[in-house]
Amino acid sequence: MITLNQVILAGALCALANSQSAQAAQTNCSAQFDFTIDTRTTFNYDQINKQGQQTHIKLSGQLTVKTVEHNDEAGWWAIKADNVRAGSGQFSSELDSYTVPFAFKLTPMGLISDFWFPAPLDKQNQDQLKGFAYYFQFQRHPDKQLEMEQDTLGQYSAFYSFKEDQIQLNKQKYQLHNANQDALQTINIASSGHEITPSPCFFTTRKGQETLLFTGKSQSLNLKTKQQYFFEPAKQAYPSVLFSLPTDLVSWPIDNQNLSEEDIAQLKKALVRLILENDLTQIAAHDLAKQLAQFDAVISSLDDVFLKQQLPDNAQMRLFNALGQLDSNNSQLLLGTLLIQADKDPLIQFRALRALSQGRNTLSPELTALLKEQVETGFTSLDSEVTSSFYMTIGAMLYGREPDAQSQQLHSALSEQLSLETDGRIQSALITGLGNSRNEQHFEQIDSYVNNRNKSVQRASFRALGMLQTEQAYMSLEKQLSTPTHHNQMALLSALGKYQLKPAASDTVLAIAVNNSSAESRYAAIKALAAQKNQEGIKHTLKSALRSETSKRNFKAIVELLHNTDNSTQN
Repeated sequence: MITLNQVILAGALCALANSQSAQAAQTNCSAQFDFTIDTRTTFNYDQINKQGQQTHIKLSGQLTVKTVEHNDEAGWWAIKADNVRAGSGQFSSELDSYTVPFAFKLTPMGLISDFWFPAPLDKQNQDQLKGFAYYFQFQRHPDKQLEMEQDTLGQYSAFYSFKEDQIQLNKQKYQLHNANQDALQTINIASSGHEITPSPCFFTTRKGQETLLFTGKSQSLNLKTKQQYFFEPAKQAYPSVLFSLPTDLVSWPIDNQNLSEEDIAQLKKALVRLILENDLTQIAAHDLAKQLAQFDAVISSLDDVFLKQQLPDNAQMRLFNALGQLDSNNSQLLLGTLLIQADKDPLIQFRALRALSQGRNTLSPELTALLKEQVETGFTSLDSEVTSSFYMTIGAMLYGREPDAQSQQLHSALSEQLSLETDGRIQSALITGLGNSRNEQHFEQIDSYVNNRNKSVQRASFRALGMLQTEQAYMSLEKQLSTPTHHNQMALLSALGKYQLKPAASDTVLAIAVNNSSAESRYAAIKALAAQKNQEGIKHTLKSALRSETSKRNFKAIVELLHNTDNSTQN
């Protein structure tokens, strides 16, 4: 196998063999660009229009792209940045972390659908590199435009204008990835303008500007970023290592050196010593994950540590936690393998699932294939709750990670299996999994179960619609309120509580909270009302209901609502 050290030497020798002419670059469909990216950020903890702390970063360097091959799939491109420097005021420094070569896949529409990295990288480093690739994403067909695109921040609506030899792009509305989990919750586009002069090999020039306004969960953290950038053909050919890397991505070097059998054996022994000769409960999971990263090449050898119960229970939990935070391709595969090999130990399976749900990096092709097969053939466990958790956790995993071609395979697998499944318990788990993914592509399928005669299946559909957080899902739930004595009323009210109710629905839920004969239904209604931002009229009615409320739990819930000032308007 070729190593990076060999490639660097070869790259220097073959530099001048690459023509500087644009015509040659287009013929070979490889090209080099000079770039500058100027970003100014203002952030504060009050209002965005007040003076806040400012940072100014200016990146510059060269980018090289070339066509590559991967799994007999069309549309793969390799990309590498070189001589990347960052300047902030009078300071300037080289940034080696930006120079890792990687690959991206383009759809026929010109949008990125997948990424490939030669070695495990955490999400922050992956996103850092992906940012370069997204400058090469743009649509070229005026008669087949797609409304939505995505980048590392989230999904956005795009408006294109095609004029002679230029393409103009404006982003109009953003929806952040993982807005409910991250500190930043909303993003607004103050201005956006991008101009592309296309060529057979992407473009001759690309320039643009964008100003984005971010708001935190508490609305006290605000960010304003203003970015300007310019890409143009490289003024001088540069001996990028990328030109010497093989055309087939499978043949790319994985690390700076190849590991001999002796190296692997020593690593395995050192890893076992780390795990078995230390009290893992005294090492924070985050720190343990960092230590495990040094042994990533042999992390799969830990399977016996779990399967042969070589650790005390608390230490085993800590190790699972650390593996979930490591979230490399190899650690993902280890956790996935344990799901199958520990089929007689539901606790191991459950902890492996929980660890997988912690990760934020993209799913590896190996883990994706493993999970997809288990969905299609039927996951098995001695504990039916763990079996159900398997399908539910896959949905949560998909929500927590950036969408790509791997994740879409699992979206499709869950959906297809639900259409074939006849067992009500598995149907419920699959529906919940689709809901946990929070992807609106599943709305129609989930909605088809809202009137299912199986109470468990219907309850799962309500929960899933509550998770989707879309107008369509809300309207479907609201429609169910018209059923006078709903046999899944508590699940329905709980799902509605995840939305801001419209006036008519709010009145109906309030009537249930006051008048329903079931204490459980009244409690579910009270909790749904407590989640409303506008509680005008709600508090007055519930305060009157205190006199007749017979349930201590409900009485306490009403009192808490009356004293809650976070969401409500005082009456």
